[in-house]
Amino acid sequence: MNWIRQDFGMRNTKLFLDFLIVICIITLLLKQYLLLVVLTLMLFIVFLQMIYFKKVGEKLVLINEKKRVRLLIGSTSNLVLTFQNKGLPIWNGTLLISFQDSITPYGITNRTIAGLHEVKAPFSIGFNKRVTIKIPITGDHRGLARINQIEIQVPHPLIDGSVLLDFKPFILIDAIVFPKIYPINEKLHPSNVKQGHLQLNSSLYDDPYFPVGTRQYEPGDQFHHIHWKASAKMQELQTKVFTKVANVSILFVLNIKNKHGVVADFEEKIEWLASYIDACYKEDIPFSFAINIRTYGKFPFVYLPIGSGDTHRIRALELLSVLSWSDSLVPFDKMIAYINMKEELPVAVYIMTHNLEQFLPFLSQWEQRSNVLYVTDIIQREASHV
Repeated sequence: MNWIRQDFGMRNTKLFLDFLIVICIITLLLKQYLLLVVLTLMLFIVFLQMIYFKKVGEKLVLINEKKRVRLLIGSTSNLVLTFQNKGLPIWNGTLLISFQDSITPYGITNRTIAGLHEVKAPFSIGFNKRVTIKIPITGDHRGLARINQIEIQVPHPLIDGSVLLDFKPFILIDAIVFPKIYPINEKLHPSNVKQGHLQLNSSLYDDPYFPVGTRQYEPGDQFHHIHWKASAKMQELQTKVFTKVANVSILFVLNIKNKHGVVADFEEKIEWLASYIDACYKEDIPFSFAINIRTYGKFPFVYLPIGSGDTHRIRALELLSVLSWSDSLVPFDKMIAYINMKEELPVAVYIMTHNLEQFLPFLSQWEQRSNVLYVTDIIQREASHV
């Protein structure tokens, strides 16, 4: 059963029903037949009402499919709830939704209790009908906003009271607010001595799957690179010209542990990383990151493997959005040692940490394997949306 039912005022309805039965009996004994007809009609209405409120909501279904609304801070969207009713209709009901405060409702009645927003909206649905309700929201601060509760209140039409339907299953609809993203003006330099997929004219490597033209044959050209159709047309040997490609990939390593707690500029560091991730996405640069927050799985800390593209960017920003001050931490040197043993370093590594001198002995060997860049201070930039 999807809904937990609570009846308020049903006892009064039963007392009213008993009272009408007694009056009907007295009226019958007094042979007041006209009054008896009126009372019988009222008795019938009250009896139907009791049956209605006993059955209402039994076949009401919330289409509880996994759906995530993604927002930037200050941007707007809607929480969309769809209901399907194959049972008794609901009239003049009230829908109550509560969700976490990383998003804020606007243009609709709401109140905030213990870090949760509660929104009320009118609710009616007929037999065999589908109704969609949109709750307008705006991104307030970084975080994941789950819907904690959905209730539908159906009032009694004749006397005080109502039936409360409380949705029992876990609600799969939520909203996530990404960190602030500001422009990165720094040039992210690729490596022209490692083969990859990024176009770079100065690279030593060709992409054999993307020829871009032909040129006259020169001694030393590989036989299988000769373009025979072009050679026949030009009456001299022609060699295929390929796109020059280079390797460019970045690992971001972020230290948020300060003695026994989280660094004071935790949010700024998350925004810094989110901004660089967005810059990598725009330049089609594969990236990964590691943060010394404890997790359980293949890696004992937050780690996103190397990847690129829109799906990888969204996955990265969602992961950053759910990190919290209250998460357990891993010592930074332990994370460095783990990466050193288990992972191959990419072309470039960005290290964001305080107390850099403390960790240089652990990081010095990375400088022989990759281009390591150290960042100790975050330059505040004017936030901008993408």
